[in-house]
Amino acid sequence: MKRKSFVYHPMLKVSCLALLLAFLMPFESHGQIKEAWALGDGEKVFRNDLDHPSKKGNYIWDGKVIRLKGLYNEVLGVQVILEAATDTAKAVELTVDLPVNKKSGKIIGGNTLKYGPSGTVELFSQHYLLVKDSAYTQPRWFYGSPAASPKKMTGWIPDALIPVTAIKGRGGFPLDIAPERNQGFWIDISLPRDQKEFPAGMYYGKVNVSQNGRKIKEIPLEITLLPNYLPDENRTNIWLHASGIYSYYPDLTPQEVDQMLKFEGHRHRIDIPGGDKVNAPFNRATMEKYKPYLDGSAFTPANGYHGSGEGVGEHIFPVGMYGSPIMGNTKNEVQNQSNLWVDWFNKNAPAVSYFWYMTDEPPKAKYPWVLERGSWIKENPGVGKALPLFTTTHYQPDLAGVIDVWAGYDGVNLSDLPIVRAKGGDHWFYNGNRPRYGSVILEGAAVDLRVNSWILYKYDIKTHFIWHGTLWQHNMQGPKRHQHQNIFTNPLTFINDGMNFGNGDGILFYPGNMPYYPSENRGINELIPSIRLKNIRRGQQDANIMWMVEKKSGKEKVVNIINKVVPKALSEVSMKDSVLWSEHGDDYDKIRDELLKQL
Repeated sequence: MKRKSFVYHPMLKVSCLALLLAFLMPFESHGQIKEAWALGDGEKVFRNDLDHPSKKGNYIWDGKVIRLKGLYNEVLGVQVILEAATDTAKAVELTVDLPVNKKSGKIIGGNTLKYGPSGTVELFSQHYLLVKDSAYTQPRWFYGSPAASPKKMTGWIPDALIPVTAIKGRGGFPLDIAPERNQGFWIDISLPRDQKEFPAGMYYGKVNVSQNGRKIKEIPLEITLLPNYLPDENRTNIWLHASGIYSYYPDLTPQEVDQMLKFEGHRHRIDIPGGDKVNAPFNRATMEKYKPYLDGSAFTPANGYHGSGEGVGEHIFPVGMYGSPIMGNTKNEVQNQSNLWVDWFNKNAPAVSYFWYMTDEPPKAKYPWVLERGSWIKENPGVGKALPLFTTTHYQPDLAGVIDVWAGYDGVNLSDLPIVRAKGGDHWFYNGNRPRYGSVILEGAAVDLRVNSWILYKYDIKTHFIWHGTLWQHNMQGPKRHQHQNIFTNPLTFINDGMNFGNGDGILFYPGNMPYYPSENRGINELIPSIRLKNIRRGQQDANIMWMVEKKSGKEKVVNIINKVVPKALSEVSMKDSVLWSEHGDDYDKIRDELLKQL
């Protein structure tokens, strides 16, 4: 039988080519994920912002490869944004092929000890909150002028970073992305601490995008590990108050909750001093149990702590918070308490900045009370006369005879600083007040809480105080007083009696367990971080790099460099001005790179 000859047809070539492309390029042919791109940690990409200016390229992303650089013991944050096409992208996951040094074979994050000497890689999905175009988006006490307001205040704003181990459908993997929407993912890469074991140089990895268990996209990741070590000791202080979270973690003991809060704050280079148990009259046994947090022994591998800040203790300790009456109400009680506190700190933690938090934002009607209690301290015949006194207001000559440490909501009048320090005191700033320094609220630019550490360094201010980070239960003010808040759904977290509003105010951590709104429970006994918290850490790391360059080249050199992005702040800026410091993460990354080159 005569065999039929093979006849070539041009359509056969097209069909084979189509099949080949479908096999080799599943990302493009899948049709559910339209775009995948990356950017640094200094921006907020809104859920509906499909034309973000960083999409085509930015400082760490050339459209093809993610390129990062950092020091030993530094944590780098990178965002990956996936955009769904016209259909829901279902069962989406991200994974990371751990970065490897090809010469040595060493892998970043390549051991099972979380936050250990080899570093770690952590993945989060971004959770969005809807800020509507209403009066709630204009909290008048956060902005000095309309010009100082963030350019973009409404829409679906990302903030909470949900660990991928959370409940599926609530931020845990896999997750779905609605049509024509962004879904952001956050990757934290803790660079190695061990300089002997891990060589400096290039480390290569990949970010993998999968749907329904099938890989559809690979993004190359390149990390340059520089030969310098980022110090564990912070050069600027961020003091955060947090409380009221025990009931959210019924499966954990209070001691475990305390440690979780302390550890997560410490890894993000902030101090969360005190707590519910020590916000009380002096108790020697309580303070002895607390001492490891002050001397740093709590933050060691022997105590279960790994990561940045190993062996470094807290720098701040408030005696009382917001004027709680723990010192007593008579002269004798106040003097006895001050003697006990001063004696203990002199013997156990002399390097810690401790003080009596007398009262919060005192009006003039409160001045006589402040002066009376202050005089009781200053006239104390015992060691208690050395107890510093603190309040949250800018320098007031009428109180200068008793107040030692000030923290102004309107920042620091730089002309007051030498006056205060000449008397042995100090002046800090607290919360956020654009345009003089970055805001703490949800609508602020991502770098709002990064720039504050730059301002601390530039102007030699020691501390930024943030009034609350776990305001999951509303405080005593306003119509929401004492309510457990649904902070995963409602961005409005603060209303005071004067009906001033604050979206996201008081929230830097979110609860991993939510007993009060079960539909929002993430099912993990963890603290959930936020983009704002990550930018605090970034700023603190930046300030350490500035200090390293200062040691080599002098502070004037450093200030001349950072002036390119933070030309003026604090009292150099009128409250009628627009924001003069950059609101774009790339600008800070460029200056950080310039600082790194100085090393």
